Amino acid sequence: MFAGLKQAIWGTAERWFPDRQIYHRSDGQVSYFAVTTGMQISALVSAAVLAGWLCFTTVSVALHGQALAQKDDELERHDTAAQQRIATALSNEATMTALLESRLEEFDRTAIEFQVRHDTLRRLMDFADQLSGHELAPSPSIDGGRVVMAATAADPTPREARDPLAVATITGDTAEDQISSMITEQDAVLARVEDATEARLENLRGFLRLTGMNIEETLSSGTDTEEQGGPFIPISESLSISSGLNLDAEFESRIVRITSRLIEVEELEQFIEAGPFGEPVGVPHRITSPYGYRRDPFNNRRALHSGMDFGAYRRAPITATGPGEIVYAGWRSGYGRVVEIDHGYGFMTRYGHMHEIAVRRGDTVERGQTIGGMGSTGRSTATHLHYEILHNGDRMDPAHLLRAGQYVQQE
Repeated sequence: MFAGLKQAIWGTAERWFPDRQIYHRSDGQVSYFAVTTGMQISALVSAAVLAGWLCFTTVSVALHGQALAQKDDELERHDTAAQQRIATALSNEATMTALLESRLEEFDRTAIEFQVRHDTLRRLMDFADQLSGHELAPSPSIDGGRVVMAATAADPTPREARDPLAVATITGDTAEDQISSMITEQDAVLARVEDATEARLENLRGFLRLTGMNIEETLSSGTDTEEQGGPFIPISESLSISSGLNLDAEFESRIVRITSRLIEVEELEQFIEAGPFGEPVGVPHRITSPYGYRRDPFNNRRALHSGMDFGAYRRAPITATGPGEIVYAGWRSGYGRVVEIDHGYGFMTRYGHMHEIAVRRGDTVERGQTIGGMGSTGRSTATHLHYEILHNGDRMDPAHLLRAGQYVQQE
């Protein structure tokens, strides 16, 4: 059966691929090459196998190329995503770097501002020490003849800050929190200094209101402008170290305001120190005749009594009521033995009817220093002191300055 099938197939092949001869003639000789059926079938099978292999390899290469293309696309997508992540990371890094630099710049600015504020406060306190020479403390004030601490003459109730600044301790470990806490403490110190300065100034003004004088004019009259000069340097420039840094406007204004108040306090205290606010008699005494119109003790006619009379014993110590320079010491008609003292600020005091004089013209004296003894020389009826105060040549009632001086001495 198989032999028959094989013979049939081979017969079909011989019909399709019969034996063939290929002739070749060269140099008059003819030769041929026989191509048998087996050779043709082998060549056909080889060609078919080669064609199949070529088709297979072509398809394989095409499929593999598509896979490679897909992988390339995927790799490209991954690369693009990676580039985007890198760009995002770089952007975040730049943002964080900028934020860090901004925070560092803000911190540096805050630290510099703190240092400037600290130096300004230190200069302010040094300036206050140079002016007053002691710590700021509210002066006593007047309340029905009593001395009330930390109040004003017009308002005898305890004084509170106009803009109280609560000291809130900022908790935190960061440098910014610590600097903010210290700045808050600086503001509290500044508020206390401002409070004390304002209270002190108001009390000094309250004292001086008792004199009935125009304090501004009096202070101006005591300012010596001769042989002076120099560049004008505002208070704000002398105390702050701006260096191009814009400090808080409120802080700067408070510094300037407090400094101006300190200068005014110093001027008023200098005026009180220099003015004739002391007692003219150094022992217990009595007022025998006030300032003003009265009947003259010699002719019983109405006349102006230009001073105050104080009675005590003969040779009772007469004291200078304020520091100054002796401008006259001798005899003068009507006054007898008399001493005149120039205290500055337009003030001059006159002490008449003295029994003896213990100073000479040109001497400088301090408040409370004995300048002579009480007597009854000149136009006098008995042992007493005639005491006058002149301001810019005009006589004034000594009682006003004596009353103010009583509270000044109690300070």
